[in-house]
Amino acid sequence: MKKQPVITAGRRKFLHDSAVVGAGAAIVVSSPVSALNLTENEQDEKKAAGYRMTEHIAAYYKTAAE
Repeated sequence: MKKQPVITAGRRKFLHDSAVVGAGAAIVVSSPVSALNLTENEQDEKKAAGYRMTEHIAAYYKTAAE
């Protein structure tokens, strides 16, 4: 029966992974927080920006139903 090689995480891999995590954390911290804090009016505007029934869409539905 073959012995399977033991995989050990070395010190260099640990330092590399720590640097990657640190860089990711720095990017998240430096991102603008204002995008998360929308006022109620802005939230209502975003909801209103969704699907709207227009004359063009109604005309398409009529032709698609025929």
